[in-house]
Amino acid sequence: MLRLSCSLLTFLLLVACNGDDAGIGESDTDATSGATTQSSTGATEGSAATGEGTTEDIPGGDLRGLIDFTYAPADALIDEPLLGIAGAYRMEALALDNLYALVGLQLNLPAAPEALDTVVEYAPLPFDWGKADTWIAAGNGIRLSPPAGADGLACLTLADDDYPLYLAADSAALDPECAPDPAAWIPASPYDLEIYGGDLFDDALLRGVVTTPAELVVSAPALDVFDLPIDPGAALDVAWEAGDDAEARVVIRLWDQYGQGVVAAAADDGAFSIPAANLAALSAGPGFLTVARERAHTINFSAGQLRVITRYERWGYVDILD
Repeated sequence: MLRLSCSLLTFLLLVACNGDDAGIGESDTDATSGATTQSSTGATEGSAATGEGTTEDIPGGDLRGLIDFTYAPADALIDEPLLGIAGAYRMEALALDNLYALVGLQLNLPAAPEALDTVVEYAPLPFDWGKADTWIAAGNGIRLSPPAGADGLACLTLADDDYPLYLAADSAALDPECAPDPAAWIPASPYDLEIYGGDLFDDALLRGVVTTPAELVVSAPALDVFDLPIDPGAALDVAWEAGDDAEARVVIRLWDQYGQGVVAAAADDGAFSIPAANLAALSAGPGFLTVARERAHTINFSAGQLRVITRYERWGYVDILD
């Protein structure tokens, strides 16, 4: 189930719903159907640190990939967890780090600041897809595999009929095995990453290159309260159980019904406050608050570089006061 249902999106005036495919165009069914049957035995294995030894280098090695692997538990509105997997290969790096929000939820959420303990305000802007030929279709899937349990599989599809990307979704356009299974997301666990290269590069199995963050427990504000009142005239104090993973950070995001928002990157030390001055531009009415523990991985492979974001994200549904 999508975190934002069609009826909710309509109510909040965020985006137009486009049915079960969530705005994604028809996929190449011949390409996607094979993703679930390819065997990892044909993939060249690489090292956990760099992907070294994956395949013979392709001249240039200039592909830039982004893979977003997000888990959101049940919340005040949705009574079941969500798994989001999205990926893309480009000839230039993507400026965002939440690709699943873009292609799965139809939300253009700017990247969080790189520096910790930093808050950034942003205005609602449409996503600029750029030239279609900068988006590259490699093989037919991307697979994330834990030591035990279900795999997470994203299959090749098209956005707006022009932009190839990889998505796990309940869609008639995708192989049924590409439907997201929340059981495939295990907190604080290493994952193997398998990338299918098609004609661009040899399939590669990169063992242990991705680790998910630990479960995030938020104690304030009360995200289990629907229509939680948020006073933009006061600082927003967020508290959670601090983690002990030096590679993790916490990203806090609040946005209103029109997409105006703020995003903060915080050290995973258990508390952060967004000043009232940063909330002043938010419009009164319904909005969203997310708090996420994230890990970022940079992985070299034969044809370029992959950035993989793993995220445990809690959602809140708020009422921004006038």
